[in-house]
Amino acid sequence: MESNKSLVKHKSVDQAVKLDAFENDTHYTDARTDSNASRNKEPSHTIGQNNKTFDTSSENKVKSKDTLNSLVDSKPLTRSHSDINFSINTQPLVSPALHHSHTFPLDKSSYRNLDNHSSIQNTDEKVKNSSKASTSPPTNTYNNNALQITSSKIITLTENEPAKKEKKEIKSHILSKSVPVTSSPVEVHPHTDDIFVDPCIAQGTTLYKVSAKKKQRRTFRIDVDQGRILWDSKKSGKVNIENIKELRIGEAIRNIRIHAKIGKEYEDRWFTIIYVEAGKYKSLHLLAETADLFNKWVVNLQRLYLHRKDMMGGLGHLRKRHSIWLKQHWKQANKDGDSKLVFDEVSRLCRQLNINMSRQSLREKFDEADLQKNGWLDFTDFQRFVKIIKKRNELDGLFISLANTKTDILTLQEFKNFLLNEQKCNLKDEDYDNLYYKFCDKDLNEMSLEGFTSFLMSSDNSVFAPDHARLCQDMTHPLSHYFIESSHNTYLLGHQLTGESSIEGYIRVLQQGCRCVEIDCWDGPDGPVVTHGHTWTSKILFQDAITAICTYAFKASPYPLILSLEVHCSIEQQEQMAKILREILGDRLVTEFFSDDESELPSPECLMYRILLKGKNLPHGATEDFFDSATDTESATDPESDIESSKDNADKKHKKGKSKIAKALSDLVIYCSAVKFKGFDNSHDNKGNSKFYHMSSFSERFATRLNKTDRQSFIQHNSRHLSRIYPSGYRIASSNYEPHHQWMVGSQLVALNWQTFDLGMQINQAMFSVNGRCGYVLKPERMRNLELATPSNSSTQFTLDIEVISAQQLIGPKDFFKEIIDPFVEVELLVPGADVVKKKTKTILDNGFNPFWKETLSFTIDFEYLELVFLRFTAWDEDVRINEFIGYYCIPVVSLQQGYRHIPLNDANGEQYMFSTLFVHISLKPAL
Repeated sequence: MESNKSLVKHKSVDQAVKLDAFENDTHYTDARTDSNASRNKEPSHTIGQNNKTFDTSSENKVKSKDTLNSLVDSKPLTRSHSDINFSINTQPLVSPALHHSHTFPLDKSSYRNLDNHSSIQNTDEKVKNSSKASTSPPTNTYNNNALQITSSKIITLTENEPAKKEKKEIKSHILSKSVPVTSSPVEVHPHTDDIFVDPCIAQGTTLYKVSAKKKQRRTFRIDVDQGRILWDSKKSGKVNIENIKELRIGEAIRNIRIHAKIGKEYEDRWFTIIYVEAGKYKSLHLLAETADLFNKWVVNLQRLYLHRKDMMGGLGHLRKRHSIWLKQHWKQANKDGDSKLVFDEVSRLCRQLNINMSRQSLREKFDEADLQKNGWLDFTDFQRFVKIIKKRNELDGLFISLANTKTDILTLQEFKNFLLNEQKCNLKDEDYDNLYYKFCDKDLNEMSLEGFTSFLMSSDNSVFAPDHARLCQDMTHPLSHYFIESSHNTYLLGHQLTGESSIEGYIRVLQQGCRCVEIDCWDGPDGPVVTHGHTWTSKILFQDAITAICTYAFKASPYPLILSLEVHCSIEQQEQMAKILREILGDRLVTEFFSDDESELPSPECLMYRILLKGKNLPHGATEDFFDSATDTESATDPESDIESSKDNADKKHKKGKSKIAKALSDLVIYCSAVKFKGFDNSHDNKGNSKFYHMSSFSERFATRLNKTDRQSFIQHNSRHLSRIYPSGYRIASSNYEPHHQWMVGSQLVALNWQTFDLGMQINQAMFSVNGRCGYVLKPERMRNLELATPSNSSTQFTLDIEVISAQQLIGPKDFFKEIIDPFVEVELLVPGADVVKKKTKTILDNGFNPFWKETLSFTIDFEYLELVFLRFTAWDEDVRINEFIGYYCIPVVSLQQGYRHIPLNDANGEQYMFSTLFVHISLKPAL
């Protein structure tokens, strides 16, 4: 579109090459689509059925550089695989204000007032503005693991409910079939799939791989054993299924298709796969030759995705994971395909797996597995060999210590005693029975060592308390009583001064449950734009940002979304903003108070599926002109400036002048009215004209200073008012502060740079993994109750003992993949207002496969808000130059389960490894 072309020139030279069709208006069909039809006429390219080639005349060749290649290189805004939840649903993109599709990472029964909305209802049903009752969407689909599919229409298919085919709408077949669970040992065969994939998809089909530069005919297939999409390419043509974030079809990819000059008649055959590779978001644009082939690919991708995700949830089921592991490494070792592994092939595989043993020891284990004395291992022998090298003596010893009746069997009572005394479980009697028989040997109906091992590594023995993983908190308190997951400069994918702006920033954080996003608005040549003002960052249209937000607002949570507006626009463009907000968000947008006699903020439950604007209001009785010497993000009492860049020097001059606010925009700001902070004396009990809906923003440095000088007043202020804390302007590389230091004063909206997955984001991820990952976490009672929000010395000391026993299948840093790693484990205690306490194990030389420590690391916790204390486990590879990161896991201390637990490790981008774990014993008790 012409409006978008005008924005390209604002991009830096090195970023211009990275432009892609997921930026600006390339995702969505909006109000401008029809009006711009004359400027974007549909191309008339065809795919010949015989020659299978595109008609690519010179006049229709794509001129833009790489506009369709991949998503702009950026670090993924990801949670661990166990945290990410995908949905079987397709989004309406033409009239987003009237069509809703929501998926939440919670059990359906967890939500109040949702039981009547589990099936597809009238999509024109309106949300009520006048009632304070919770507002439910017309459509809800609940599937924690299903692949998210974005299209032009809400289509949800299950095995028993066929979808209706609407006229001129895209037909999508999406399978939501559960995979049966088996805990007993099962013989694995190298070419027997645990999940069915259509033979033609497994063998390979022809698809067109589309980019801005060319359209290539390639053979694509799905390898079930490796869990990958593979295609023939000079480079490594593969996508790991578990790395897929979204599948876009239909109108969701219309503008991409137009950029690629592909005719409209092919829209129902096009699908775009959004995935993460090496820490960066990428996209794969594919075009099927027939609608039937398109449907097969969508169905099979969904089916395999569900299967792979089942492996990742809470460490998954041991049998399935073991099966996947065996098949992957059998294929890796048996490269010549003769179904035989000689000793040298096994030796190379062991080195790749970080297994270090003498050649003689390895030969002994090889010969032990080679029962037929063939001098090579077939797949059955290979399974036996793997069982030998994966033998875990620490589990054998634990099992024997518990099995008093028989040495090879654990009775029901012995298992129950273990859960009660060691694991500190408190279950109903029938739950103990069910858990025991779930992991019993099906023939003996008793628990063997293999069943016990399966239990220890299963989600039933998760280190994360299952009650905390569900929606478990009261959602009827005022908004000010919750910590709310928040993003800073959401539109940026990288650097604060030169980074790329994209609607993908909004899409990614909303898919992960973020409940407050920031929108910096400036005048643009064709309407308001979103950018980081006075910098070299690129621009996106405000309308496109709002359309994306509307589409993805409630994908991950039903609770209210707050749009934090930073407005630098003229009155005319502010009025355009107001019009865009009303037209696109429709009845989701809160535009009036629920009642005239309110004295506190409404609750998340009352605001379900609603969108709030945070911005400035005109004074009572004013019309257009309102001037202020400081914005809400610049405290009137803060003498220091956080930001020294040219952008912010210019902002200071702008802020000192008159700032006009359009009444049309001011009228949309209801419960989040941004005001100058004038001290705590003016904020308590409505003193100084302070209203319950007034809120202020604080720089990281100023908030830290208030924390030190007047913490209790800050806590009391935040019990009634919302406050937002944002990163220092010195963080131009988009690094983050550690948010628990800001949560300790009760600030709700502690905003982070989600594009950088550092320690700050890891802590944020851990905090909001509780309460069903809905983006809202109830504050400790002492922060909510004004009578209790007083200095107290009554905090209870706790002793936390972490016994680091062993690790399993650690993955070495990629730069040193040829070396066997020397691992050690570091455990950090993160307490608000205090320095990090770090303790570590000794280093195990040359063993990343099954290193054994059995070392206890002890900590003392003395902090009144235990809910704000976090524990981080990190595995490192010791090196003479610099220690190399392997993986981490971060968790709130209150969510820790005691006893013997396996901890799943995540990579540097928050993606969970499928096989890498730590085996620990945890004890938390009051200090004597």
